[in-house]
Amino acid sequence: MAESTKRTVRKGRIYHVRVADTDYRAFIWETGKSFCGRVEDHPKVQQCHGPSIVAVRERLCAALAASLAH
Repeated sequence: MAESTKRTVRKGRIYHVRVADTDYRAFIWETGKSFCGRVEDHPKVQQCHGPSIVAVRERLCAALAASLAH
């Protein structure tokens, strides 16, 4: 069976967030009626989903703070 080489392209925006006096980049995109986001260059932080950009950004900051505490 041939391997799939299809790439996923998402259109979204980069938001700059600050956690523990360090700047991070969060990429947030729209998925239908909700939003998803991830922290760039931090694969240990899980993607977050929410009803708005603000909700996703707050969840990403909380997840990032929790991952930095461990």
